[in-house]
Amino acid sequence: MALTIYGSSRSRTMRTLWMAEELGLHYDHVEIEWDDPALKASGFLHLNPAGAIPTIDHDGFGLSESLAINLYLAKTFGGAGPTRLYPDDPRAEAEVWRWTLFAQGHLEPWVRRDGGRPLHEGVMADFALAEAHSALAQLDSILTKRDWLVADRFTVADFNVACVLSPSRTGPLDMSSHQPTIEWLSRCYGRPAALAARARFTA
Repeated sequence: MALTIYGSSRSRTMRTLWMAEELGLHYDHVEIEWDDPALKASGFLHLNPAGAIPTIDHDGFGLSESLAINLYLAKTFGGAGPTRLYPDDPRAEAEVWRWTLFAQGHLEPWVRRDGGRPLHEGVMADFALAEAHSALAQLDSILTKRDWLVADRFTVADFNVACVLSPSRTGPLDMSSHQPTIEWLSRCYGRPAALAARARFTA
């Protein structure tokens, strides 16, 4: 297997790097910023026509979008047995997709802060903030009943939602009223692979 991960560890590429560490994969990491001209070269555009990061090249298969990459890697290399990251049951699989789309649609629009600037301003900021707290309340309602979002173990569903709610991006969001989610995030980011990835790439 040959796996190459393209992207800066200061970007959403960190989500993919954590997943690779979680799965114990051997990979090459090409540290490249979002505005590097190399992303518009024909070779890279063959992997990702958008010329963006993160992107992976897995034995000639190019894939972009961090949450989609995580789903692919988890399903391909997630292993078997009680610790597998990607569930076998179709209903549990649907829940994985549900939570991934939830994270992208309801949380990512607010927590995305490129260059330290809020994505939304004025009225839109108030609307987005209310939407974020509503989404977090949904997480709270689930996480008061169980430790993880799907089944009885950490899966790629937890992974993808936790990635969107990374500590580096949620600083401006007051989460003090969402204690179940705070405790769950602590479990996610306290995993050995998460600690190893953050120590390796943010040192």
